[in-house]
Amino acid sequence: MGSSASKEDEKHLLQDEEEIQPIFKELRLVLIGSRGAGKNTVANAIFKEKVFTFWTSYRGFHIRKTRTVSGTRIHLARTPGWNGDLSRSEKAKREIIHCVQTLYKTGPHAVILVINVNSVLSKSNFHTLENLLTVQLWNHTIVLFTNGEKLGHYSIEDHIRSAELQSLIDKCGKRYFVIRNNDSNQINETIQELVAMKNSASFFNLSSQTEDYNTLLSDLKFLVKRIQSKISSVLRSKEELKNKQKNKSIKKMLKSKDAEIKRLENILKEKEREIKRLESRPQDSALARDLQRRIEELEHQLSMKIKEGEEKDAENKRLKKELQKCKTELTKLRSHENQNTILQTVICGQLSQNVTQVSVKSYTQIPLQDFSSNGSDLRRWNVALLEILEELSDDQLKRFTYLMRSEWNIPKSSVEDKDRFGLVDLIIETFGEQESVLKTRDLIMKIPRKDEKMLGLFEPFL
Repeated sequence: MGSSASKEDEKHLLQDEEEIQPIFKELRLVLIGSRGAGKNTVANAIFKEKVFTFWTSYRGFHIRKTRTVSGTRIHLARTPGWNGDLSRSEKAKREIIHCVQTLYKTGPHAVILVINVNSVLSKSNFHTLENLLTVQLWNHTIVLFTNGEKLGHYSIEDHIRSAELQSLIDKCGKRYFVIRNNDSNQINETIQELVAMKNSASFFNLSSQTEDYNTLLSDLKFLVKRIQSKISSVLRSKEELKNKQKNKSIKKMLKSKDAEIKRLENILKEKEREIKRLESRPQDSALARDLQRRIEELEHQLSMKIKEGEEKDAENKRLKKELQKCKTELTKLRSHENQNTILQTVICGQLSQNVTQVSVKSYTQIPLQDFSSNGSDLRRWNVALLEILEELSDDQLKRFTYLMRSEWNIPKSSVEDKDRFGLVDLIIETFGEQESVLKTRDLIMKIPRKDEKMLGLFEPFL
């Protein structure tokens, strides 16, 4: 009798979940991962039916399916997996690039990297993924661990540390969760919440590397309305549950509803703060534009002097002083924006017994600007890199050059006897302007120099 009642409660729960308003009416997803990672299992869990079969794994091209699940139209592309070294699997790399960049006209909401907790993601494959998924795409990537039951009494955070996956987790803004016993409970809700929490447009758009102010504001306002609707529908569902006969199953469901409402309210607060920040921008935009224009003029003059080798004259010092003053004023105007970026709410919790998620947006994961469209940005990075190196003490500079050799495999002969100007030229020649921003930032963090002034020097290029 008890078993029958429990099954009846579960049936009502499923009916209630179907009636709850989803955050997104449409989701475009791309699943990537090695062979055996569990992509088929995850895809079927998302669709809540067996769409992908054993034979799917042996196809050397992507498979795209569409289903409507709990009110959300889900478009899902499953890419072929790879065995061993991903860098040698040209077909897998080609399919991943196609699916994340061109398969969807308006881009995917999320790239889901599926990893079996029993497998190892080699450093080689991680570096290959770093290159395949552009800087902007990492801002839309979620890591999903499968076979979580194999962890035993260890937490997923313990596994991340022991498997040396922290760099990967940081790369995607700490958006990750784990499923156990292939349980599909609330997997879609988890994905939708992680997508909603991103500090960018809901979906990736290759043609627009920097987000348009009006588009982003409109996107956020629409998202806020959807989250409000979702909270209202969950509250209604909770009230209906309260009217049912109380038992262990109902109590568990009510507790789950309370946790979901709390998570959604935290996301809502963050999005409303972001809207206020964006709406306050126009008040200071004229002054900010003037300051930015003057900064670019000063940086151009300094850049010319660097090329001419006039690094020690009085005029150079005067220009640097004025440049720093302009940057300080501009930083004050943007201080609220910077604080919002650095101090992100960590929303974590157990969605069910078998699904957990932790998500926070790191200051260091902001997408790089598209330098190719603006030549002045290149000159500005040249000067900014020099300022960054000048901020280092002699001991810190020695540490930096040591890391250049050990982390970047740059020969000692190429680094020794070079002054700061020579190091600027070497770094940019080795990696190019865009990649050198991230490479330099990572080394500076390892010295470590994570103070506000140093972060402020990187901020315009991240």
